[in-house]
Amino acid sequence: MAMIDIIYTHPGEMRIPPGSDLRRTSVQEMCDYVNGLVSEMKFAGISVRFEAKIVEGRKSAVAVNGRDVEDILDGLEIKKPEVPPSPSSSMIIGFERAPDDWNRDYIEDIPDLLMKNAISKAYADCEQNKVMRCSR
Repeated sequence: MAMIDIIYTHPGEMRIPPGSDLRRTSVQEMCDYVNGLVSEMKFAGISVRFEAKIVEGRKSAVAVNGRDVEDILDGLEIKKPEVPPSPSSSMIIGFERAPDDWNRDYIEDIPDLLMKNAISKAYADCEQNKVMRCSR
């Protein structure tokens, strides 16, 4: 089974500019969010480990299996979910900003869709490497 290793590095205290509209506004909120993802993966039988580390002097980051989430996403073509046209004239209510609308200065603002895609890609890469090692 592949192992997913998630490390969230952050300064001890987040400094958010006034008026910022981040999805998660504290280190604790980000840890809770990632812990929720970790719980889902463990429930699905995926071996996963999560660690949060204080690293002063750098902006926050999330690494999955040693690769930064932003680097993982750079190589992916993310398709946004599309809603089929509805025969009724009612409007669909959205509760979150678009996936490509995030403040890249704060990993805490990453949309759920992008975080899950980055983790999925890291998992797929790990599984691919495992298959290649076994077939040699």
